[in-house]
Amino acid sequence: MSMQIERGARSRSSAASCADRPGRGTPRRLQQCSLGVVTALTMAVSSSVSAAPGLVTTPGMGLGDGSHPATLHTVAGNPAGAAAADRVGVQFGLGSVGVGYELGPVDGLVDEIDDIIDILDRDDLGPSEADDLIERTEGVLAQLGQDGWGKLQFGGRPPLAPLVVGSARSGWSVALDAEATGHLGFSILDDELRFVRETEQIQSNTAAYLKGGGILRLSAAPSLRVAEWEGGRELFVGARVSHYQAELSKAVVALAEDTNRDFGDIVEDEIDRQQETSSAVGLDLGVMYQTRFFRAGGAWKNINEPTFDFPAVGTDCSGEADPDLQANCLTAANFSDRITREEAFRLNEQVTLEGALHDPAQRLVLAASYDANTVRDISGDEYQWLAFSLSYRMPWYLKWVPDLRVGYRENMSGSELSYTTAGLTWLGAVTLDVAVADQDLEHDGESIPRSAMAHLGFQLRF
Repeated sequence: MSMQIERGARSRSSAASCADRPGRGTPRRLQQCSLGVVTALTMAVSSSVSAAPGLVTTPGMGLGDGSHPATLHTVAGNPAGAAAADRVGVQFGLGSVGVGYELGPVDGLVDEIDDIIDILDRDDLGPSEADDLIERTEGVLAQLGQDGWGKLQFGGRPPLAPLVVGSARSGWSVALDAEATGHLGFSILDDELRFVRETEQIQSNTAAYLKGGGILRLSAAPSLRVAEWEGGRELFVGARVSHYQAELSKAVVALAEDTNRDFGDIVEDEIDRQQETSSAVGLDLGVMYQTRFFRAGGAWKNINEPTFDFPAVGTDCSGEADPDLQANCLTAANFSDRITREEAFRLNEQVTLEGALHDPAQRLVLAASYDANTVRDISGDEYQWLAFSLSYRMPWYLKWVPDLRVGYRENMSGSELSYTTAGLTWLGAVTLDVAVADQDLEHDGESIPRSAMAHLGFQLRF
């Protein structure tokens, strides 16, 4: 099972030396070694901001996580939804791309790190000030261990995906789809910062913890109308069989190692070394009840819970020839009480309920979706989405005017962030959706959302 890091739990494992160079007195040694640690932490937080993923990187971010007549790209929601659409025929995508990021509540942390660096630039630190600075820096490390995390998720489809063929009159459809998803998660494993007067060294095992990977899904989803009653009432069922190919990575990178190599190069080498490839088959089922004025349904996803292996960390460290990579291996072993050294990522079983009110032409649609249970992403964080949307599709004589939609989305577990969403579809072919979290992060008088997501897709319908 994928495991979420207990951010905020402190580790007191054995320390790794920050530097072995001859000292020049207590203040200068504190400045040299602490500056290296704090600068690495600043790089970590900054990289999360600029390259910060589950997050939703499909049109579902603005329409909800069920099926929806506004766009073909929601076919990945309810397997029964394609046959229930008001029009089927031949439809296919022309490519799509989505991206999203999420950051921990690090308000004030970057400013605090900047203050510490300013103090470290002084040449007149006394022993008592050095001890106070160590205590202050250790407090920052502890907060980073709890809140200093971030993630970036991106996804996309190639041209012709999804491809949907069928007949609305006969009540059947077959959807073929190909979708790729990438994820990179980052967090801090904090350890106490200690100044050893005898050797004039600062010691700490503080490390960066990276989990990520890419997953390719190829799927086939037939759906069928199984019942029809007077007044336009219909019942549809559907199934989806998916083949997954996953390449997952997991790495622990020490932040306080004495090395002449660039920190980014060490991270890149560690990620290249720590990769594991595996594949699995998944099964989803769906049901949809459709009338002239409303629809309701549900999807049972990942029924068999496909599972993929992470590479092991902190094992067989003596067999690693590269000294930097061996140090990272030993650091991972020291944090064995905080992380699982050998684990797997599981696509958790989940039930998603959906419903919508609409006019007979399905132009004005008020839709909602709700995940009935919590699942975890590759980083191990919990997600359970509740989403609402209001959309309007323009009549043919206003086809040059974009179809518009607005909505609200909330993660009911994990970060518990909520989002305002908006989107448009132009000429029935171009879809654009964005979602912005209601919480901001402040730094130097500027603010950015703690999380945001966007998706751009293209489609054709006949």
